[in-house]
Amino acid sequence: MASSLSDSERLSLDEASVDEGFSSVIEWIERFLCAPNTELGRLGDVCPFAKTAMLKRSVEFYRNRSKSVSCLLADVELHMEEFLQSGANQDVYRCRIIVPANFDDAVAAVEYVQKQLKPAFVERHLMIGQFFQDCEEPGLWNKNFRPLQAPVPLIAIRNMVPTDIAFLYGEESYVRAYLEKFGRRGSIALRQFETAMETHK
Repeated sequence: MASSLSDSERLSLDEASVDEGFSSVIEWIERFLCAPNTELGRLGDVCPFAKTAMLKRSVEFYRNRSKSVSCLLADVELHMEEFLQSGANQDVYRCRIIVPANFDDAVAAVEYVQKQLKPAFVERHLMIGQFFQDCEEPGLWNKNFRPLQAPVPLIAIRNMVPTDIAFLYGEESYVRAYLEKFGRRGSIALRQFETAMETHK
């Protein structure tokens, strides 16, 4: 399926499900993100939104054809703008998964792009995550849990939600953008997060 993005090709859920490069991603979403895990450190599915997002077909899949990190970064910036212009920021379940297909070291490319673009995403009340096989980022409630380990390197774009304070805490500009979006609700979530952090010390 064609896309207006320069280096990206969009696949429907049905297309992604039978595509050699994406079927493992679908399986990971359904079997890992959409399920509870005893190592998670809290009750519920690994991702509280994934199951409904899949049922609603709100997850979008893109194969990125960029051949340089700078082109991948530019294309993900286009994804950010298109995500906003499409009205996807009005749906908490909308998520966009981008899989770079033409890199020898896709992990390094994904990590670099996520780090460089996170400030711009957060400023626009969006989140950008990096996922790959050996990602060592720990879970929030169990430091031995590795929730960002996906079968292939990928970038995920989604809307900011109140529980994202956990990923934004400690960076003043991020917290400011978070409170700008969620107001009083965000202030309450921030205080609850700080209390929970004290409890888990």
